[in-house]
Amino acid sequence: MPLAGVLYFGWRLEEVMVLFWAESAVVGFYTLLKMAVVGRWLAPFAGIFFVGHFGAFMAVHFLFIYELFVRGLDARGREPGAVEALTSLFTPLWPALLALFLSHGVSFGLNFLGRREYRSATISGLMAAPYRRIVLMQFTLIFGGWMVMALRNPVPALALLIALKVIADLQGHRSERGRGTKTGE
Repeated sequence: MPLAGVLYFGWRLEEVMVLFWAESAVVGFYTLLKMAVVGRWLAPFAGIFFVGHFGAFMAVHFLFIYELFVRGLDARGREPGAVEALTSLFTPLWPALLALFLSHGVSFGLNFLGRREYRSATISGLMAAPYRRIVLMQFTLIFGGWMVMALRNPVPALALLIALKVIADLQGHRSERGRGTKTGE
């Protein structure tokens, strides 16, 4: 759907890329909540480490997404102030961000708490699960960035991200719900 939206319905490519990035932040937030449920006294320490480590990857990825897709390769001169740039970027995305936040929240409530997935979860498994997204984003930025520079067209990078994300989400869902592993995203 995102690829069709960009190609046929006027969705802005940079907004879709930022939205995929933002979903990782939402997953990170719910990972912290899961860690609080599972980790008890260990949760604050593991949470601080997770926020620092995962947050650093998120910050670097956002910088690359911003430079490659939002500003673009042909951007010259100074960028507007950070607050104005971020406001103009995230304001149109708030309905989608809210939907992502609520969707992951419902899954947290129904599956992790309601179906008691926390009983088989471990702190280390919970901390590791969101890094699949980080690897996915890293791969997309490296190879997608190369495609953007080589082809002077960002759409192939979006197609790569969508394909990898769909595969990763399906595998993650199967492992969480189908086989009952100790990770959980």
